[in-house]
This record gives sequence, C-alpha cells and structure tokens, in this order.
Amino acid sequence: MFVTFEPIMKEGIIQKIVNSSKYFVLVYILFLVTVAVLLLKFSRLEGTMIVNHTWTSFQDVFFKYFTYLGGGETAIVVVLLLFMFYSVRSGVIALVSFAVTAGVTQFFKRVVFPNVMRPYIELYSEFQRDELHLALSEELMKKGNSFPSGHTTSAFSVFFILTLFSKKPELGILFGCIAVLASYSRVYLSQHFFEDIFVGSMIGVVGTFVVYFTFEKMNWLKGKQRPLIKTKKQ
Repeated sequence: MFVTFEPIMKEGIIQKIVNSSKYFVLVYILFLVTVAVLLLKFSRLEGTMIVNHTWTSFQDVFFKYFTYLGGGETAIVVVLLLFMFYSVRSGVIALVSFAVTAGVTQFFKRVVFPNVMRPYIELYSEFQRDELHLALSEELMKKGNSFPSGHTTSAFSVFFILTLFSKKPELGILFGCIAVLASYSRVYLSQHFFEDIFVGSMIGVVGTFVVYFTFEKMNWLKGKQRPLIKTKKQ
C-alpha cells in the first residue's frame, strides 16, 4: 500500500497544478518559443536594437510604469494581500516562492555571471550618437548584473502563483500576458537582453512550481487556510 500511495499523491498534485495553470502555461510556452526563435535568429545586440527601433512615445510611458509589475515591491504587495485576504498558507507559499526564485536569480547575477553588462553599456556608443532611443533617463539605466533578469523572474513567479491560487483557470491568460509584457518591458527599456528574460522567466516558473509542489506534497501549513483579516462571507 505504501508503495502505490506516493505516486498517486504526486500524480494528484501535478494534475491539480496542471488544471489550475493550463492557460498560464499555454501563454508561457508561446512566450518561450517566440523568444527562442529571436535568440536563434538574431544576436543579443541585434535583438535589442530591433526592439529599440520600434519605440513610440506611448510605449515609453506605458512600459516605464508597467515594468514595476516585475519589481520586488509588487511581490511584497501580493504577499501581504494573500496573507490578509486569502490565507496565511498562501501568503507563506508566495513568500517562499519569491524568496527562492529571487535568491537563485541574484546568485546567477552576482556570483556566476557578475561581469555581464546591460544593453546600455554594451551599446553605449550607439546611445551617445542618438542611433538608439533612450526611453528612460540616463540616471535610471542599470549598468551591470544583466543576466538573468530579476524583474522577469519576479513577474513570472508572482503571476504564476496568483494563477495557482485563483479559482478561475482562465485568469491564467490575463496573468500570463501581464508577466510577458512586464518581461518585454525590460528589453524595450534597454535594461535587459532577450536571453536575460528567457532564463529569468524559467527561474520564476520552475522555482515557483517546485515550492508550490513541495508545500502540497508535504501538507505544510494545511491548518492555516484562513486569512489574517476575516470577512463576513468567511
């Protein structure tokens, strides 16, 4: 009996994850395929320059603010909202997911690939000659620690976890699109290369999956299903 119980449990958990995130995963696969094609067809600098040449005033404003959805501040807000209004357990899972994925990304950035420069440095002469458009002020342009993209990791982790906690799987389409746009904003703003957001997204999705799966498999905090703030319906 004990031999067959474990595989059944694993299959059940994975099936639960698949059912709740199938639409998000579909959007994510399309994102991966698109970025992979661009990486195979163009060099890292060519890809950045192609996106840069599509600039418009509307996109400058839109992506300047939309990119914050991939920031650490958004992750903190999501954790707090989950704690207060969804459940303590969901807040803990989100917090651990964000901490793990951010930690992995920062390890790669600062230990494994500490010398990878950002587009602004790699293409500095082109920016100075006004051959490339600068969507942000020079003071806001990051210089180093380009690989992988921390904003992309955070965006995919945040919106993947929201998909997993949502009772409506179709919201995965919306959450997936938000994560994709937040990631694309990093390339549009010349803060990252396509390879940075490609790997960053994988860390965000895989890391979040592992944390969520582990909590489900180990039944951690199953008794903490209530939020900190109880509403009348609850």
